Amino acid sequence: MANNSDWKIQLDAVIAAHNTRHAVRNKLVSHSTMDARKKGLFRAFRTLRALGFQPAPANLSGAHIDVLMRYWTADPQLQTCLGDASAKLQLRTHPYSAAYIQQQLSFLRVYASWIGKPGLVRDAERYTSHPQLVRRTYCAQIDKGWTGNGIDVDASIRAVAKIDLYVAAQLRMAMAFGLRRKEAVMFRPHVAEVPDFALPSSCAAISRYVSFLRIKRGTKGGRLRFAAIRTQAQRDALACAKEIARFPHSDLGRPGLTLKQSLDLFSNVVRTAGLTKKTLGVTPHGLRHEFAGDLYFDIASVQPPVRGNDPCVDPDTMRAAYHEVARQLGHNRPQISNAYLGSPCLHVTEHRSDDEPCAISTCGEP
Repeated sequence: MANNSDWKIQLDAVIAAHNTRHAVRNKLVSHSTMDARKKGLFRAFRTLRALGFQPAPANLSGAHIDVLMRYWTADPQLQTCLGDASAKLQLRTHPYSAAYIQQQLSFLRVYASWIGKPGLVRDAERYTSHPQLVRRTYCAQIDKGWTGNGIDVDASIRAVAKIDLYVAAQLRMAMAFGLRRKEAVMFRPHVAEVPDFALPSSCAAISRYVSFLRIKRGTKGGRLRFAAIRTQAQRDALACAKEIARFPHSDLGRPGLTLKQSLDLFSNVVRTAGLTKKTLGVTPHGLRHEFAGDLYFDIASVQPPVRGNDPCVDPDTMRAAYHEVARQLGHNRPQISNAYLGSPCLHVTEHRSDDEPCAISTCGEP
């Protein structure tokens, strides 16, 4: 069965039978997660075959995982491991990013449980003698916002508006309130505004803000959050959104399109406008980073670490700002803000000895 030419059919059958389920929890996963899993698994099996291995999907083994990890990390010992195997794939000279490797390994870990082999896939660090290659960094070390990368946000969105007004409105809301792509597409501007006195008791509002946006449709896990309306630019973005969504319960998706079609339209228009990592060094998600940095500045009155602020900021003020940024981004833990604002530890280390503890929490997972 090692040379089974029907491996694609077999793999597709396994994926179809299990791919809707969360890896750990008893719930369904999103379409984007299912798509990413499927692409990652097919890519892994194609890579194995290109390296001279032809396992049937049900016969994936620890040795195959080891080969993939050696390939992804550009391990010079891979050629020795391959031996006389006929590889059709040029071996890498540089490793993939830690984030990519961890993601691909997570797909394989889930897949192993589907075929009755839980525990087959080990922690990434167990596969390499250089663990730093597979350790993800959850702290922003460079500013991913558009402005910080020399992009004129308003001019760029105006250019998008010439292609599609709906996508332009979605980008404005992403900039103004930190919305993700799906959240922006599904956002209903006419019914979103909430005065501070109407916030749930579990959501302690900062006293300086008198109005918030209720954001739930399209959020990860359906988690409700509230983003403060702080500036006239935010008001203008909301007013534009209301013009685009003409009826009280209309969202910002183009009428007549399904959610998937609207999400694809967003991606296609952004790509057409050249707002990509490859072309300009930014992505639409960079607007969420921009929102986070601007909100931090509004609260702390200094720029965040990723924008090069003075690390000698009052620790209590910094903690409060990190917590509020995380909350308005839709996260419960303030450490998440490190992925957007940078970690103060990275900057403070220049001013302290190696054994001096850092006053602010260390990096957390976004």
